[in-house]
Amino acid sequence: MRKNGMETQRRILNLKDQSGSSIELTLWGDFCNREGQQLQETTDTGNFPILAVKAGKVNDFSGKSIGTISATQLFINPDFPEAHALRDWFDQGGKDTASHSISRDFVPGGTKNDVRKNLTQIKDEGLGRSDKPDWITVKATISFIKTDSFCYTACPLTIGDRQCSKKVTKSGNSRWMCDRCNQEFEECDYRYLLQVQVQDYSGLTWVTAFQETGEEILGCSAKELYALKYEAQDDVRFGEIIRNCLFAEFLLKLKIKEETYGDEQRVKITVVKADKVNYSDESRFLFDMVSKFHSR
Repeated sequence: MRKNGMETQRRILNLKDQSGSSIELTLWGDFCNREGQQLQETTDTGNFPILAVKAGKVNDFSGKSIGTISATQLFINPDFPEAHALRDWFDQGGKDTASHSISRDFVPGGTKNDVRKNLTQIKDEGLGRSDKPDWITVKATISFIKTDSFCYTACPLTIGDRQCSKKVTKSGNSRWMCDRCNQEFEECDYRYLLQVQVQDYSGLTWVTAFQETGEEILGCSAKELYALKYEAQDDVRFGEIIRNCLFAEFLLKLKIKEETYGDEQRVKITVVKADKVNYSDESRFLFDMVSKFHSR
């Protein structure tokens, strides 16, 4: 659901032709129920229709993909020579021919989920709005970190092989209380809940970094930073740590998922891995991208 209460639907198709390449087409909104449903019913019977796309939106950073917009027109099994030639190729063996996807350029050395995107594509492609989260990698610069509430007081107790980490509050006797564990203790833990603004050449967005990724970004634990600001009250050193992170480039692996807050649905972007850019590796990655582009 969008903020205005209207449903947002998405259907992803995979298209191939005689070039030996394939590309993803994302149908949005009414296209899902009209042409999308018709295409689904046709393919379910074992027939694979020819599809022509007019006025689709092309996304071409780190792989090409197509999305529908209000002006898009879709033509199923159109009657013109190019469509007939494509049908003949497909029926005479093209159906079983291997194709190379130009919509999925992955980060070298990463997993299959490490799809390189830019920040604007998060909104443009509706990432995070399906049933499962989207996982992408972006190269971005940290432009701002909120410092008024960068961490929270957490339960230090262990449940099984993992720390509880739920938020704790002080009880009437000045001891910390965890409602989940139903126990009190003298000292709590401190865990990061960083709100970070990041930007790249395409735009900017806010992301959330928890404990491990907060340490990767700031280079120290939340407990150490809390003690520096509130116990030692060393504002100079605290400010240095924050400033040293600003305008540094990171490769950020992001988890993107729509969540409900009250009656409103929002897309939450969480940093699950933060690595400072290795410019030697990044140069090789960009060189490979250029090579792939020229080989098409």
